[in-house]
Amino acid sequence: MKAIQKQQWGLLIIPLELLIGAHLFRLSKNPKVTLLASTALVLIGALLMIWLFHDFLKEQWHHYRQKLFLRLLVSIILVVGAFLILQATRRMLPSELLQLRTPTGDSLQILSPSWTVLAAVIPFIAPFTEELTFRYLLLGQFSSKTWRMMFFVQSILFGLIHWNNFNGNVYAMIPYMVLGLYFGGIYLLSGNIWSSIIVHWMLNTMNSMLPALLLLFLKFF
Repeated sequence: MKAIQKQQWGLLIIPLELLIGAHLFRLSKNPKVTLLASTALVLIGALLMIWLFHDFLKEQWHHYRQKLFLRLLVSIILVVGAFLILQATRRMLPSELLQLRTPTGDSLQILSPSWTVLAAVIPFIAPFTEELTFRYLLLGQFSSKTWRMMFFVQSILFGLIHWNNFNGNVYAMIPYMVLGLYFGGIYLLSGNIWSSIIVHWMLNTMNSMLPALLLLFLKFF
């Protein structure tokens, strides 16, 4: 498959996930069915992105692993920075603007801890699709004349893909737009997509997977 075709297909994956996912939530009233379908959808999208760009990922990983311990140490520090940026941005916004029109995740609150772990799989694997889309395709593929504009465009779009998470509250997505700038900066400064993937993955793991696993562990006590 030609490089341009790969890029075109890659740019379609997240919009298709959002479109199909929105219909899943409307069609199914069973939270378990919706969760299973959503997880499968995101997993398929991630696998497709990895398949499309496996050569690029392999080449970038070859360079990333040469100083793996140092890079992982830096990634941990950058994750702390990401947490601080999210908190600082939220505090700068009026709290009333961050209120959701309807509570999110009500249907998932009735699920057991084991199902909560399954729900955490989505943010656990999403960084692969999101970083390849926003940082590589929307930022790294543009010339030096347009990258400054795309630096902000990709961050805005990154925030907007969390539309379903916040029931369309754009104000609640602003911290993630700022986070998109942060991830974009990591990618540009490092010149390696794995730098932003690892930081993004660590952040999502600490925000979702680790708390879910803790709840599952506490279930037995």
